[in-house]
Amino acid sequence: MIKQIQNGVLIKVRVKTNSKSFGFVDKKDQLILEVKSPPKEGKANTEIVKELRKMFGKDVEIVKGLKGKDKIILVKNAKIEEIKY
Repeated sequence: MIKQIQNGVLIKVRVKTNSKSFGFVDKKDQLILEVKSPPKEGKANTEIVKELRKMFGKDVEIVKGLKGKDKIILVKNAKIEEIKY
């Protein structure tokens, strides 16, 4: 799910940790975000924010799911047309 809101774009993902590379994968009706880091001590969350900031050129925040696999990520001050993955 990708949704435009007033202060940016929300992206709902399921995170797959310990992957070979960082990136998005479309699977049926779910968006998977593969990350290299393990899900320990916030390493995966740190990687997500850092890499998505680079990818989109915008500030990024995990707004829901800091401790789980299902996350909602806010790309601040973005338009839905700018979100290419």
